[in-house]
Amino acid sequence: MRVISKRWLASVSLAVVIGCSLVSGAAAESSSDSNKYLSDVKQVDGGGHSGYALKTDGTVWAWGGAYTSLGNGYSQTAYSPVQMHIDHVKRLSGGYRHSLLLKDDGTVWAVGGNEQLGNGEQSTELTVEPIQVEGLKDIIGIAAGDDHSLALRNDGTVWAWGGNQNGQLGIDGTGNQLRPVQVKGLSHIVTISAGLYESAALESDGRIWAWGLDHNIDGSNKVTRKPEQLDMAPEPMQSNEFGAIAVGSTYGTALAFNGTVWMWKNASWAGPEAFATNELFQVKGLKDVVSIANFAAVKSDGTVWTWVVNDKPEELKQVTGIKDAKAITESNNNYYVLLGDGRVMAWGSNGLGQTGLGVPDMTIREPRVIPASIKVYLDGKEVVGDTPPLLVQGSTYVALRGVLDQMGITLTWDQPTRSVIAKLGETKVVLDSVKGTTTVNGKAIDTKLKPIIVNGRTFVPLRLISEAFGSKVVWDAAANAVRIS
Repeated sequence: MRVISKRWLASVSLAVVIGCSLVSGAAAESSSDSNKYLSDVKQVDGGGHSGYALKTDGTVWAWGGAYTSLGNGYSQTAYSPVQMHIDHVKRLSGGYRHSLLLKDDGTVWAVGGNEQLGNGEQSTELTVEPIQVEGLKDIIGIAAGDDHSLALRNDGTVWAWGGNQNGQLGIDGTGNQLRPVQVKGLSHIVTISAGLYESAALESDGRIWAWGLDHNIDGSNKVTRKPEQLDMAPEPMQSNEFGAIAVGSTYGTALAFNGTVWMWKNASWAGPEAFATNELFQVKGLKDVVSIANFAAVKSDGTVWTWVVNDKPEELKQVTGIKDAKAITESNNNYYVLLGDGRVMAWGSNGLGQTGLGVPDMTIREPRVIPASIKVYLDGKEVVGDTPPLLVQGSTYVALRGVLDQMGITLTWDQPTRSVIAKLGETKVVLDSVKGTTTVNGKAIDTKLKPIIVNGRTFVPLRLISEAFGSKVVWDAAANAVRIS
């Protein structure tokens, strides 16, 4: 059974912003150490269980994973950022099992779940390297939904492919599409957004069109399978013009040019009951907003606010510990904030590495700056594995397979004793994960470090094993790296 994320969004811009420019590379470099932090970022986005960052140099970095590939040639989860195998990217969008990448030349590339890749094929296997979406050119915007994708051409038309069980492709039918098809009835579109089973588009005159909505008409549910215009006048306001949209699973969110935030329901059963599915209602008490996610916003003063929607349209709460925020995005139970200096802060669920913080904690409750991944050098040469190291109580842990293999160490896992056995020449090291003891050739050594299992993979303390075999281990703080010789 396919697991569906409870709430997340994907939009044409990675952080939906009005009225502010994102950080320049020079500004980021002057205020943060690029070796220590994920820096020089100009856009961020979240997928079902993953996060993505686009740097000013056109490279893309990703973390988390689980049900998708991060585009680095592997399908393993990563608890800190890894680089995708693609460059010259100007926009990205994260979905549940896939992600989309828009290159400078107007082509679209995709990686992850096969049905969403737009290559005419359908398979249960993950694609681990980005591939080009067929038949698309002159694209200026992209949006990855749960199992569908949208693209915006420079002529204002919208194209869609992938799953269509709820009408999310807007083609007035139910059939899935393995290649991009045009969404009829839309023109002069400037922004698109894709959610769980819903999609939306913003026209140049500020009108919002949506499809995949679940209406209640005369006591029965009816799904909108082609674009319909939202009710733009729920109550008097200075302007009906909107500049940004963000679609989630149950609600859509819109940012007006006057800095106010409005929402609509994607499902008739959702609250507030006073509003119809396609009727906008205001998030009261929120103004001077420059960036939105589905249930979060950045104000012009750099503060971050979140809210929930039940019977009341708003329950505002300021997120403490953040200043100089420029943009925000969210996915499932995670938030990502782009700061003015080009760094990124994250918090929320972390059981699959969704925060990118490089730690195995299940939940991160307060915003933290995402660090750069710890690098490992063996005799001066960088060792790159299928997943980056973890930081556990100040110690660097590496996956059982990878770095140690390249050191010539033979590794085995003894299931009955739940121990890691490492051998090199005449030296044998045993790390017992149950008792927490470590022996070298049968002699116990004084250490509290022991192997840990994260998402079914065994990680071991790098310094402990390396030094047990006579290697010299040095922490290079300037390079954020471990050097082994």
